[in-house]
Amino acid sequence: MKTFYCKQLSIIGLLLLLGSCPGIYGQDSISQKSQMLDLKLQLLDSKLELLDTKIKLWEAKPKELDIKLNELDSKISSMDFDPQMVTQKITEMDSIMKITREVDAPVVIQQSYATEEKPVFVADYNSAIMLDPIRLLEGTFLLSYERVLTPSLSFNIGGMATYSTNQGISNYYFSNQSFAVYSAASNEYLTYTGEVISGGGVNVQFRNYLLANHPGRKQAPLGLYAAPQLMYRRISIKGTHPEYVEVETGTWEWQQKEIIQRLNIYAGGVILGFKLPLFNALAIDVFAGGNIKLSGYKNEEGF
Repeated sequence: MKTFYCKQLSIIGLLLLLGSCPGIYGQDSISQKSQMLDLKLQLLDSKLELLDTKIKLWEAKPKELDIKLNELDSKISSMDFDPQMVTQKITEMDSIMKITREVDAPVVIQQSYATEEKPVFVADYNSAIMLDPIRLLEGTFLLSYERVLTPSLSFNIGGMATYSTNQGISNYYFSNQSFAVYSAASNEYLTYTGEVISGGGVNVQFRNYLLANHPGRKQAPLGLYAAPQLMYRRISIKGTHPEYVEVETGTWEWQQKEIIQRLNIYAGGVILGFKLPLFNALAIDVFAGGNIKLSGYKNEEGF
């Protein structure tokens, strides 16, 4: 029996314990939930306070900006000058400086040109007129004209006028001439004293400038050349010859007989020369060569 009662009591005790445990747990969970709710409410209140603070700051900033703008306006109005006028003056100064730069630009260009080297003068002739001063010593005035045909070829023609006596610049040449005339009566040449040599002639040359085809060399009518030439001259020689003539029957005396000879001269040959420029307007022509010359007196056979 005791055993039975003990079992019953133990079972009742267990039931009581089981019945009392859910109530304890239920009370704890409610209290915890209430505490959590209080914390959430506190956080919400703090957020609302922060939001109010931000709104107040946003409302205060436009006012501060308006205050600052008002201060700037008051400072600008207190100034003695107009900002628009200052802007206009600055624009005018910029335009003046731009015009000055445009005007000064050509001066700089002129200065740069002034520092450049002077261009080298290059003679470019198509024709030339020449005087032979050596022939003046024999009493002959030779004036020639040269015309360029190609860069290496030219044609030269010259006219000669001669008047030589034993006086003046041709004295030396004239004094060294010997004059003789053929006498048919005696079949011999008789010497006589010359007084005047006069006449004219023409000289023709075809000049080939030898270095014209080389780069950097001078072209016609300047430089080294070779030329065949032909010449013709007609000369008149006047003089006197003493002749013993009969004046009257049985009377003889010496008289000066006037003699006039007509001389034709033909010549042909080759010359080699060099023409160099002088003072950009003149030229010196130095040449040497040889001719075959044939001379014949009028009314005489042969040369």
